[in-house]
Amino acid sequence: MEISSQIAGNGFSMKDLLAKSGFELPKVGQVVSGEIISVSKNAVTIDMGPLGTGIVYPGEFYDRPDLQKALKAGQRVSAILLDIENEDGYRELSLRQAQMATAWDDIKSKRDSGEIISTTIININKGGLIVEVSGVQGFLPLSQLSPEHYPKVEGGDTTKIVQALQKLRGQEIQVKILDFSEAENRLIVSERAINDALVKQELEKFNIGDLVEAKITDVTDFGAFAIIETPDTQQPELLPTEEAAKPRQVVEGLIHISEIDWKIVDNPRDFLKQGDKVKAKIIGIENGKVSLSLKAIKPNPWDKVQDTHQVGQTLEGTVIKISNYGVIINLSDDFNGLLPSSEFGENTQLDTINVGDKISVAIVSIDTKERKINLTLSKK
Repeated sequence: MEISSQIAGNGFSMKDLLAKSGFELPKVGQVVSGEIISVSKNAVTIDMGPLGTGIVYPGEFYDRPDLQKALKAGQRVSAILLDIENEDGYRELSLRQAQMATAWDDIKSKRDSGEIISTTIININKGGLIVEVSGVQGFLPLSQLSPEHYPKVEGGDTTKIVQALQKLRGQEIQVKILDFSEAENRLIVSERAINDALVKQELEKFNIGDLVEAKITDVTDFGAFAIIETPDTQQPELLPTEEAAKPRQVVEGLIHISEIDWKIVDNPRDFLKQGDKVKAKIIGIENGKVSLSLKAIKPNPWDKVQDTHQVGQTLEGTVIKISNYGVIINLSDDFNGLLPSSEFGENTQLDTINVGDKISVAIVSIDTKERKINLTLSKK
């Protein structure tokens, strides 16, 4: 107190005194370090040894209160010097600026080494996910999501994609850095990049025409997704210890609705469900994507349609679908036919027909190439 009074009485600040003593003060903008003395809602105080006591004000944490909560007394930290001596006599510091000063160097190092980084999804928008790497917010575009996390939404509806991504908020994922710019404060990361090399290596094991075992992972309105099973996709605990320790990558394929069965498939869920194990044929491999077919390994009933159905034949069929263009009639286990709307006159209105009704029809034409049978109402 006496020293402080003398200093104040002589018009000297602590900065002046240290300067007169020959002590070299740090410069504003310099990185300094110290040990946290206390953490409160009003400030974080830091013991900087010969440099005195530093203070970090709560404005540093206004948008990231979690950072302040993570600080503990006794913890050593680095900070940027904002003011050598403020009105309260403290060295005013910024933890965030110190973090940012080293963050971009860390990001460059991670990008150059191809390091796999664990990060938490902190937000979601229509273009992708917001994550954080070394204190810098980064963007993970939808196109860089792994097949496991990519929303399987028909037509790419943005609203449905964002809704599907909400379940990922707060989850930890692994990514690689694709691109960054400190000047533009831009950081782009990729989850898919981790797996691309492994997927390419795995795909080299397959050829178009191969028959494979697959497990259905998801069923949508436009088809089903399935993991192609290989020894590498077995559960790690079922593999030898040495094999289980190796990084592994699954190959996922799409069974389009048109490749599920030779019959007309209106709803893939009527044929497949999650967890089903099926045999399939690889009918396409392009840009890391595999197309599978279930019907390709079944006999094509249209090759022998003439054995059971002929033009002019009269049959009793069951209504299975009604639309503006006509009625789909099930004729047998393998074949359906179309009864056009034009077949229904004033006395037999289309809106009087119900799914499940039995209707007597006659075959007008059979197109094996287009796999179509056209019908007319039977006159009997």
